[in-house]
Amino acid sequence: MLEIKKFPQLTFDEESHIYKLNGFVIPSVTTLMKPLSEVHYKGIDDEVLLRAAERGTDVHSAVETYANYGVIDIEPEFEGYLRAAISWMKEYDVKPFASESRLYHKTLRYAGTADMGCEERGINTLVDFKTASSISPMLCGVQLEAYRKGYESHEIRYDNAVIVQLRSDGTYSRYTDFPPRHECWKVFTSLLIVSGFAQKYK
Repeated sequence: MLEIKKFPQLTFDEESHIYKLNGFVIPSVTTLMKPLSEVHYKGIDDEVLLRAAERGTDVHSAVETYANYGVIDIEPEFEGYLRAAISWMKEYDVKPFASESRLYHKTLRYAGTADMGCEERGINTLVDFKTASSISPMLCGVQLEAYRKGYESHEIRYDNAVIVQLRSDGTYSRYTDFPPRHECWKVFTSLLIVSGFAQKYK
């Protein structure tokens, strides 16, 4: 079981979704990935995306509460998503050791929040939960690699990374098939370079 460090030097403002490292604003993985996200979600109404984001926030919070305390606390309309998470935990003998953990890359200076770190059938695994009806391996692969590299910069190494898609009917799908890690990392660092260039000359 990994020991996940706390980073008091990293702060996060929930309302503005801004991360600060030692008081200085640094970009989030989500913000850096917007050019990719816009490709995947192109054509979807903004109101639909907002409702999906709010649902995801509620479900993530409920999964965190259950993982930490074994307590079921969620609105009835979203209960199926939590049941799906619980089913995954039972079927894969999940032992959570970190939930909603903020992290940053030591040298590249970006930040994010990982949904869960756990032992999944005895393997140290980085997990991200999705409640969307469709999953993009492209987006998921880049996101997970950004988190993994962020942790690795602090000498925290996960043996595996998975996406667990939760559904309203209480079922789930588990994804591990993403583009090659080296390719995902190359794409993410390219996004980081573009963001830095835009900030420098805007």
